[in-house]
Amino acid sequence: MKKILIFVDKIGPKKELFAEEIGKMLGKGKQLVLAKFTDLYFDIDPKNISIEVEGIPITDFGLVYFRRAGDKFSVASATLALCLAQKGIKFIDSVWGEIGPLGSKFTSLTKLAVAGLPIFHTIFVQQSRIVDFKDKIVENMGLPLVAKEVSTQRGKGVHKITIKEDFNNLTPVDSEGRTNQYLFQKFVDIKEEYRLLVLGDRVRVWEKKIVTDPKEFRHNISLGATEEFLDIKDIPKEFEEIAVKAAKALKLEVAGVDIAVEAKTGNLLLIEVNRGPGITYDTGVSPELHEIAAFLDKESD
Repeated sequence: MKKILIFVDKIGPKKELFAEEIGKMLGKGKQLVLAKFTDLYFDIDPKNISIEVEGIPITDFGLVYFRRAGDKFSVASATLALCLAQKGIKFIDSVWGEIGPLGSKFTSLTKLAVAGLPIFHTIFVQQSRIVDFKDKIVENMGLPLVAKEVSTQRGKGVHKITIKEDFNNLTPVDSEGRTNQYLFQKFVDIKEEYRLLVLGDRVRVWEKKIVTDPKEFRHNISLGATEEFLDIKDIPKEFEEIAVKAAKALKLEVAGVDIAVEAKTGNLLLIEVNRGPGITYDTGVSPELHEIAAFLDKESD
């Protein structure tokens, strides 16, 4: 049985009729399934990308048709298209595979996973379905875990989930009244965290983030961590390879790449890649402005 999946923003009489009539006209041995974007469950492990639609693996479908996404689910559609392309599943319209820089933080993480980079194990569901999926999220990741608001930066909107009841504390809307979307990541005890500034195809600056508060698990300068700029000649090859590959995967010529060292294993984990990364303007402390100026000067020749 060949299955065709049609995604819509919401299901009503007209869309049900559409699916019913189209289903009758399909060739023998073909089945049409109608689903909502809120039915999606993304499980992005660095070694495996798994997606389900109300418990059905996305790989059960040979064709996915984005019938109605609207503004609300356009990013989810484009992110799903990345995964479908990686799995060799045909989708319509193919334009959904060309989101470029307009996706979310979750879209970027998915691109990095598709490129084979060592991201944190990440799960994403629509905000309206968090309560429905929380048991499955905990089953797959365990506790504690980390919930991150998709639209925030610099450590804001990052929450540690220690018990299931903590899911109830996730704010459904942000300060501007927009729906908050969250991604969930496996909590990892981090020994050290670094920010690498990629310019072109090289890492030009790297710094170590030092947390001074023993109760704080976030390594963000804006939240009180201090920074130590290190000699670029001492950067380990593995750090540079991950950072440059990550920037290329997102097609960025200027990128701030955050990399963590796991305490237990010493493995490197890619936290995120930032477009237009924050920098330190004190040239007596940081070489960032000098390196950016040199890069722009060379690129303008």
